Amino acid sequence: MKEPQKITPHDGVDDQSDKTARELALGGFLSRRTPASTTGIVAAAIMYVVSMSPSLLPRTWWWQGVATGILIALAYGVGSLVGWLASSIWNAAELKVSANHTWVKWSTRALYAAAFIWVVWFLVRSYASNNRAAEVMGMQRMTVFDYLLATVTALVIATAITGIAVAIRGLWRIVRRHARKVMPDWIAGLAATVVVLVTVVFVTSDVLFEKGMEFAYGKFAEQDRAEVPGVEQPKEVERSGSTISFEQWENIGVQGKQFLASGPRAEKISEVTGKPAKEPIRIYAGLTEGRTLEDVAEVVVDEIRRTGAFERSVLVLTTATGTGWIEEWGVQPVEYLTRGDCATVTMQYSYVPSAVAFLREFDKPAQAGKVLYDAVMAELEKRPEDDRPAVYLHGVSLGAFGSQAMFEDETQLLEGVDGAVWAGTPNTTPLWKKLTAGRHAGSPEIAPVVNSGHNVRFATKPEDLQTDIYGRALPTWQFPRVAYLQHATDPVVWWEPSLISQQPDWLQEPAQADLNPDMQWTRGATFIQVSADLPIAGLAADGHGHTYHRELIPIWMDVLGLRGPTVPGNAYKSADGSWVDQQVIDRIVREIEIELYE
Repeated sequence: MKEPQKITPHDGVDDQSDKTARELALGGFLSRRTPASTTGIVAAAIMYVVSMSPSLLPRTWWWQGVATGILIALAYGVGSLVGWLASSIWNAAELKVSANHTWVKWSTRALYAAAFIWVVWFLVRSYASNNRAAEVMGMQRMTVFDYLLATVTALVIATAITGIAVAIRGLWRIVRRHARKVMPDWIAGLAATVVVLVTVVFVTSDVLFEKGMEFAYGKFAEQDRAEVPGVEQPKEVERSGSTISFEQWENIGVQGKQFLASGPRAEKISEVTGKPAKEPIRIYAGLTEGRTLEDVAEVVVDEIRRTGAFERSVLVLTTATGTGWIEEWGVQPVEYLTRGDCATVTMQYSYVPSAVAFLREFDKPAQAGKVLYDAVMAELEKRPEDDRPAVYLHGVSLGAFGSQAMFEDETQLLEGVDGAVWAGTPNTTPLWKKLTAGRHAGSPEIAPVVNSGHNVRFATKPEDLQTDIYGRALPTWQFPRVAYLQHATDPVVWWEPSLISQQPDWLQEPAQADLNPDMQWTRGATFIQVSADLPIAGLAADGHGHTYHRELIPIWMDVLGLRGPTVPGNAYKSADGSWVDQQVIDRIVREIEIELYE
């Protein structure tokens, strides 16, 4: 698509009269071997710089190449369309510009040179900034060779995508050519556009997306029933899936089996803590064919009765992610800190990864969280009020989204549970959004202070639970205690469509965190950057991005009331943290790491 206008020279040099400014600047050889749209090239260059600029997370070369390739292909297409429309309007108006071809040639070359220098300057800045961020987050730095490799990968991917676009354009021309035989040109063009658009939409949505999803669901369902080497059926009666359990081992998916086979037993807890310990209870019900969420929750309640879960001091209702996965770093700290005097209860509601569940089953986590909560609490209310365990909610990522679904505001939340620990809550979570929006003036979005922090507290690190992010002391933390753990560099927390047109508070507030200070908001571009961060959010080192591990130990200690002065109102009647010192915490960390990474 060539949008530049022809140059009419003054000096009577007729051999130049039919050349465009681009051809004058680049010469015949380069102009024939580079993309035809100057506007498209400019847009692609801008998007290349934007995609390489600092974002929430440093990227690996391969993902940088993939993301950049997709983005520059889209930018080139949009730029080409804009250039074509501008050229069409210009030609229709029969506007002409006359200029000396020598002046045009050198001024155009100067423009290309300035653009090249601008691109190189921004790339050098981005390279240094991204590597500084990588050091802060404990991630691997990108070398100059990595940048070159990412660029080559991006060009290959962009070329492939452009080839698809060229094929679609060729289809449009074929349809238009045949249509022109029976109708006027403008109607033929419109008809060709409609036909091609309908065809592309049908192929992408009804064929590629729907059939792809069906295929993916089949594969994920197959994987959910696969046997995992080393994962053995539990023998403890305190665990679902055992030989006397109401939930058969065969009904439980891969992630559920790993959850039930993992975790410390009473002997290990006693060894690590140096104190007598009970066998911790783990209850899990699978999503088998023909079961509704209510059916799954009913199995959970049966398991609660069988195991005597309500006899424990602490009951944790945790909502799984899409595959049924449970974060061990969120469960095992409670088992160690309560010395096994706890029960962890959850259920499976899907078997696809969170990203797929977010696209196709957006409401499913919320439905599952509410169904589980209602079923367990209905059973709990049958017991005398002074003979009930302290009930806590927990969830990470999509699990945090589902775990908050039954509450509309802080009042309902504090009336409904005895505490909660949520990590990496997605920005789409209604309760999270409402609490964040109602924060005190002067408190930042990445760590808001809500209602003076009396019950609900947000933290980018465990220390934020005692003071605000600026180091100012918070009042005594009352019970029930609710903790939101969220990193300033977690794209799951900060991704939202409004990033396209509106600068978020977290990018303009002077809060100290691991957020790259060189990251700036640019209309449209920041949304693209944060979107590109999502697939690699979990690759960040612990304490950054979407990785929440060791921090959950001190978070749980505070929520359970095991640290600091004794405060009235703690539903966990057996709370005693006098025996928990740094050596005990280090042993807990080491044992969890050994189990998860051996």
